[in-house]
This record gives sequence, C-alpha cells and structure tokens, in this order.
Amino acid sequence: MTISKVLAFLVTTLWAIVLLMGIGSINSIRSQHAPGFPSAGQIQYYIQFPAIMLAVVLALWVLAARYPSIRFPAVSLIALALLALPGYLFFYTGGM
Repeated sequence: MTISKVLAFLVTTLWAIVLLMGIGSINSIRSQHAPGFPSAGQIQYYIQFPAIMLAVVLALWVLAARYPSIRFPAVSLIALALLALPGYLFFYTGGM
C-alpha cells in the first residue's frame, strides 16, 4: 500500500467515526425531547459538516486512484482534511 492510500484510509475512517458520533449525539438529544434541541446549527455542525468532509475525502481518494496526474493535489487536500480534524474537535467538545 502506498502512503497516499494509507493516509486516505485513515482520514476517511476518522471522519466516518466523527460522523457516527454526531449522529449518536443528535439522536440522544432528540430522545430527551428538550424544547428547541437539536437546533439546525447543531445538526449542521454535528452531521452535515462531517458528512461533507467524508464525501470530499472519498471523492479525492477515488480521483487520486483513477487519475495519477492529480495525485499530489488530492493527497495534499486529504492531508488538509486530517489537519482540520483537531480544530473541528476543539469546538465539538465545547472548546476551553
């Protein structure tokens, strides 16, 4: 396996886990029947953003495998998605 495939697999797995955690969190909030929760912003932050990141990483992975000429930009963007994860998780848990 090449480094690009390992990196893409790692980033895909991490964003998929974050997406599953977000779905679980939203379902937990819904089961409590709290008025006004989950809000549209919470759904967007906990479900839509990780789903978009996961889709982008998967698309880049497929494009890098299919077209070797764009492998470097695709792997660079996948690495950027990995670097975005700690910043996302900082606010995911409420920050400091």
